[in-house]
Amino acid sequence: MLSSLGLGAQFSLIASATLLVTPVVVSEAAGMDEAYLIWMVFASLVVVGVSTLIQVRRFGPIGGGAVLPMFTAAFSIPFCIAAVAEGGPGTLAALVLISAVTQLAISRWLFILRRVVTPIVGGTVMMILSITLASVVFDLLDKASIVEPKSATLTAFVTLVVIAALSLRRPGVLRLWGPLVGIVIGCVVAAAVGIYDFDRVVEAKWVGLPSELPRIWFNFGISFWTLVPSFVFLGIIIAIQANGASIAMQHAAHRGDRAVDFREVQATLTGGGVTNLIASVFGAVPNIINPGIVSFTQTTGVAARSVGYCIGLIFIAMAFVPKVSGLLSTIPGPVMTGYLVMVTGSLFVDGARIVIQNERDGQKVAVAGVCFWIGAAFQFGLFNLPDLGAVVNALMKSGITTGGFGAIAMILYLEFTNPRRMRFESKLDIDALPELNEFMGRFAERRGWDDAMKNRLSAVGEETLLTLAPLDLTGNGESGEERQLVVVASSEGEVAELEFIGGGGDETNIEDRVRQLQQHDAEAVVENELSLQLLRAYASSVQHQQFNGADIITVRVERPG
Repeated sequence: MLSSLGLGAQFSLIASATLLVTPVVVSEAAGMDEAYLIWMVFASLVVVGVSTLIQVRRFGPIGGGAVLPMFTAAFSIPFCIAAVAEGGPGTLAALVLISAVTQLAISRWLFILRRVVTPIVGGTVMMILSITLASVVFDLLDKASIVEPKSATLTAFVTLVVIAALSLRRPGVLRLWGPLVGIVIGCVVAAAVGIYDFDRVVEAKWVGLPSELPRIWFNFGISFWTLVPSFVFLGIIIAIQANGASIAMQHAAHRGDRAVDFREVQATLTGGGVTNLIASVFGAVPNIINPGIVSFTQTTGVAARSVGYCIGLIFIAMAFVPKVSGLLSTIPGPVMTGYLVMVTGSLFVDGARIVIQNERDGQKVAVAGVCFWIGAAFQFGLFNLPDLGAVVNALMKSGITTGGFGAIAMILYLEFTNPRRMRFESKLDIDALPELNEFMGRFAERRGWDDAMKNRLSAVGEETLLTLAPLDLTGNGESGEERQLVVVASSEGEVAELEFIGGGGDETNIEDRVRQLQQHDAEAVVENELSLQLLRAYASSVQHQQFNGADIITVRVERPG
C-alpha cells in the first residue's frame, strides 16, 4: 500500500503543474473575475479526482477498470474561451454536456461508427486543433508582452527550452518530469524578473471551500448553437483519444501479446462520457485521459489499480487545500505560454502520426492533408464569404467545423463509392455454409483469381464460420432472438480481406487462441482446436475484435504460392 501511495503521489505531482493550465487560461482569457477562477480551479480538481476513481473502479459498463487518471483537455481551450466569453459559464456547461453525449453515443455504437469515427478523422481534427490552440498561445504572450515585453518573452522562452530539452530525450523518466521541471524553472525566472504575483497564495487558506459559488444554468442561446459543432468534434477527439489510451494501457498492463478487448475500450469511453457529464454539472472544462500514464506505467512497471485510487484521492484532497490550488493557479501567463507552445507542436505531430500509422490507404491519407488545409484556410479567413446569418457565419469561421465535416464527408464518399467491397448476409448458423461458399466463389471470380485461391477463400470462410457460430448461443435455440452473420469481402492487390461480423459472446478471443497455437506449434491436433489449426494454416493474419453485442473477425488471405 505504501508503494502505491508513493507512486500515486509521484504521478499526481507530475500532473498537477499542468492540470490547472486549461481552467486558468480559460477563466483569465474570457475576462472572468477571481471568484469564477477560484471555482474553476476547485471544480476541475474535484471532477478530475472523481473521474479518475470512476475509471479505476469500473461501475458495470462505466469505467475501464484500469489506472486511467483523467486530465483537463488543453486542446479545448479556444472553444471554452469562446463559450465563456460569448455566453457565460452556462453556455460552457451546456456545450460540455453536448461533448459528453457525443462520447456516450460513440461508446454505445462504437461497432457501427468504426468506419466514420476513424483515425483519419481524429488525426485530421487534432492537426487543425493545433492551429486554433496556437492563436490562444500567441494571444497570451501578446497580453503579457504589453506590460513586460522583455521579461515575458524571456520567461516563456526559458520555459519552452527546458520542457523541450527534457521532453525530447528518450528516457521515460525525463519525458514524464519535463513539463513539471520546465514550469518550476519558468516560475523561478518569472519571480526573478518580477512578474510572479504571490498575493493569491499568501491570502489563501490552508483548508477550505470557495467562498462564492457561481450560478451555472444551462444557456442555449445563439453562442451555444454556433459552438455546438466544435464541441461535437471535441467529443469525437476525446473518444478517439480514450480509445487509443485504453488500447495502449492494455498493452502496457499485460505481459506478452494479447488481443485488445474492445469491451474494455467501450467501458473506458463510457467512463469518459460520464466524467464529462459530471464536468458539465460543475461547469468545468472537458476532461481526457492523462496521456502520460502509459509512459509512467511502462517506466515503473506497476499497473495496480490501487495506484489509480491514490491519484484520484490526492486530486480531490488538493481541491480542499486552497494554498496548493492557489499556487498551481497563479502560474504566470508567459510560463503557461511556454508550456502550451510545446503542447501545440505535440498536438500536430500526434495527429499526423495517428493518420500515418493507422491508415494504409493513400486516398484516405490524402483526405487528411486536404481537410487540414481546408480547416486552416477557413480558420485564418482566407475566403471572402457572403453573409449567411450569424450561426452559419460562425460555423464557417471555425477550422474545426469546416475541416472536420470535410473529413467525414470525404471518408463517407470513399466508403460508399468503393467498388472493391462485396457483402454477404445470412443467419449466423452452420446451415449458411453452402451460401457462404457460393459467395466466396463469386468474390474470387470478380477478382480474376484462380481455383486455388477460390478454394482457399472457401476453406477460410468455412473454418471462420465454424469458429464464430458457437459464440452465438441464442442462435442455437436458447432464445427466440435470431442473430445474423455479415461478411464483408474486399481486396488489396493479391490479398483478400474478409470481415466476419456476428453476435457477441463471452468466449476466449480467437486471435489469442491462434497466437497460442503459433507459439506452441503442437504437432498433435486437439479436436476442439481443429478449425483454428486450419484457419491458422490458410490465413496470413487473424484479428478478433470483441464489442458488446458483436464480434468481428478480420482474416487476411494471400494467394497460394
